Amino acid sequence: MKFSNWLSQRAVQKKDAIALIFKSSPSQKVERWTYAELEVEVNHWVERLQALGIKSGDRVGLLLPNHPRYIFIIHALTKCDAIAVFLNTRLTSKELDWQIEDSQVKHLLHEKIVFPHLAEKQSSHATLYNQVPVIDSEHIQGIFYTSGTTGKPKSVPLTYGNHYHSAIASAERLEMQPDDNWLLCMPMFHVGGLAIAWRSVISGFCLTLLPKFDEQNVLEAIASERVTLISLVPTMLERLLQDDQWQNLQKLRGILLGGAPASLDLIERCLSLNLPIMPTYGMTETASQITTLLPHEVSLKRGSSGSALSGMHLRVMDLENVERELAIGEIGQIMVRGANVMRGYLNQSQNNYIQDNWLPTGDLGYLDGDRYLYLVSRRSDLIISGGENIYPSEIEAILSTHPAIAEVCVVGMSDRDWGQIVAAVVVLKAPFAEANLTVTDIRDFCEQQSLARYKLPKTIFIWKSLPKSASDKILRQEISDHINK
Repeated sequence: MKFSNWLSQRAVQKKDAIALIFKSSPSQKVERWTYAELEVEVNHWVERLQALGIKSGDRVGLLLPNHPRYIFIIHALTKCDAIAVFLNTRLTSKELDWQIEDSQVKHLLHEKIVFPHLAEKQSSHATLYNQVPVIDSEHIQGIFYTSGTTGKPKSVPLTYGNHYHSAIASAERLEMQPDDNWLLCMPMFHVGGLAIAWRSVISGFCLTLLPKFDEQNVLEAIASERVTLISLVPTMLERLLQDDQWQNLQKLRGILLGGAPASLDLIERCLSLNLPIMPTYGMTETASQITTLLPHEVSLKRGSSGSALSGMHLRVMDLENVERELAIGEIGQIMVRGANVMRGYLNQSQNNYIQDNWLPTGDLGYLDGDRYLYLVSRRSDLIISGGENIYPSEIEAILSTHPAIAEVCVVGMSDRDWGQIVAAVVVLKAPFAEANLTVTDIRDFCEQQSLARYKLPKTIFIWKSLPKSASDKILRQEISDHINK
């Protein structure tokens, strides 16, 4: 399948409509581009990139913060028929070296190159050389790296077709309108951020870009730019609700909440405040969204991440017999299939699908009678104590409601007798001190919430903060490695 260049098409159809808004901070001047202006800017960047020697098929590493130039470069690489490699700006040099070698990057664009040296236009009329007039759905658009929260990152090649089908399915579920304005405060090197940029040109809505997540900037932008949609992870929403201007969230028609399961406590708070949350499940390997729960469904399907988007299919398989599909309500490994799903990881000889293009997600969950998905845990997060399967998210959901606990992560701790025991790592709310919280307190609290005794935490660690990724996900594997060393 071939598409007309999505941006070029919008530049003709909606040339005077605002395509991109950038707010570096509430005090700085707002920058805006219409679709026609964005197309001109991108065409200049095609010249700049070709002047650097970038040509069709080249893999180009992007080590850049959120900025309009990131958007320009993404579209320019498409016109150059080059492949973007998305690099996390928070990685160490050793980690970056591994990803650059793994993805066979030929050119690396970073702030010292892109911002000072390529800021000026190469010419006044932006002549295009060997510009690709169409987009081939089979061509790889970019290579993304999984967050690495449970081990070494895997490289995920996504095609233009993956992005397109994801965007169309998302637009249908969210009932996207031409006057929608989606605020992007997630890192663009993660698929959850970049997907919004592609969706904006595929569906023709406005994108408001922020350099990073900042509570004041987010809440001010929602009000001043008439933002209608935003994507957040639960910890971001928690921080916004603590801000004096949190009421601005009520101006939105949708808050997509993904990256990690939202606690029931957070869901109840959002319901009480009439916030239009949309719990969402997605992966890098699926070009973002797989399921989404609409605001009017949240109170009816508490704890669910919604039903599969159009064109996407889910099933839950037995952990021991991977060919046996489980019945409604049974917990097993979530499998997904659809045109948005990658074909396989980069540089791995082993086939990553079992059959018929079903992707094993590594996540555990179950489907209800309406085929709404309920996430339970990552398979690698599963704690096995005395032969019993224990899901950390179940215990975390209870502990997150404790009045003294601000954040919590439950992991398995090696034990000679039981194999593993349950360990809770918590951050306390002010003004609680370590002396205010003991293992006995924790166990009593969990028992009062009807948690089975074999699931009760056997030990507790009180930390000042929990390690998190650039997208604010708790780094569970890092915590587990630390307490098990």
